[in-house]
Amino acid sequence: MFHVLGLSAMLLGLLALISGSIAASFPDPLPLSGSAFIHDPSLVQRASDGKYYLFTTHNKGGILTATNLAGPWTSVGSILPSDSVINLPGRDDIWAPDVSFHNGQYYAYYAVSTFGSQNSAIGLATSSSMDPGTWTDHGQVFASTTGNAYNAIDPNLVIDEHGSPVLTFGSFWSDIYQVNLASNLQSVSGSPVQVSFNSTSPQPEEGAFVWKHGSFYYLFFSSGTCCGFVANNLPPAGDEYKVFVGRSSSAHGPFVDKSGRDLRQTGGTLVLASHGNVYAPGGQSIFTDSKSGKDIFVYHYIPVNSPQPYSDTYASLGLNAIDWSSGWPVLTSI
Repeated sequence: MFHVLGLSAMLLGLLALISGSIAASFPDPLPLSGSAFIHDPSLVQRASDGKYYLFTTHNKGGILTATNLAGPWTSVGSILPSDSVINLPGRDDIWAPDVSFHNGQYYAYYAVSTFGSQNSAIGLATSSSMDPGTWTDHGQVFASTTGNAYNAIDPNLVIDEHGSPVLTFGSFWSDIYQVNLASNLQSVSGSPVQVSFNSTSPQPEEGAFVWKHGSFYYLFFSSGTCCGFVANNLPPAGDEYKVFVGRSSSAHGPFVDKSGRDLRQTGGTLVLASHGNVYAPGGQSIFTDSKSGKDIFVYHYIPVNSPQPYSDTYASLGLNAIDWSSGWPVLTSI
């Protein structure tokens, strides 16, 4: 999610990140029924019954469920219907929930902030089932303030090669960072370390997500303008949201792209960009579907063909499968 003021003047282009990538083609997302507003989606399949739970920015950490990936998707409630206990502006909104299963329960890391502010915090809620009304808010895990090199939003939990928890986060400023977590997953241990940086002003990276496949950890991130589009005044083509990736043998990096360029040096291999009805895709995550055995790439996009073309009001869920056969993620149809 974009959290810097001045959308209309922000991006000069992604330069090295998009070099040679404009001609790439991408599969359409899976057609869905019953979906609602979706932004920064996190999708988890409950092991006990195979039911799908989808979490989204806004609606106090909105929850949707379905018994099939194609839907129908039904809005059933929120993670934090009574707001976050974190005492910061934005505690009644909830951004970018990241949900995963550990130690017999579901962990939802979430962000509290307001647009353009570094007075931000990452919080944690837990549940045994993911159902509305079952979430316990544990409050703040980590925070940032004005003047920090980073912004404490867009959290993602990964377990590293030593079995230790790591929180990846960040948005604009100096982009993507990691910090180690304590064994209880509720507090940090040590100081944040930068793992990705786009030197193109205004450093438009955010929404990082780390996924282990084979011998590598893959760091995905979104880059560009995420939202606030006006159909007759769109940013220059290529400046809108798109998804890039780098990989490392360690969850801590250094992460490099397909050409060997370090993500901290404006590296990144393109995974997904605007095409057809899909505009400004990003806010990505991944889960493994037990029904198909496939890794599913989960993201939001702005539909071109809607009652209000290019409007965030109609932000939608995108789902594609991942082909890893080349050693790099290539999206395919489901």
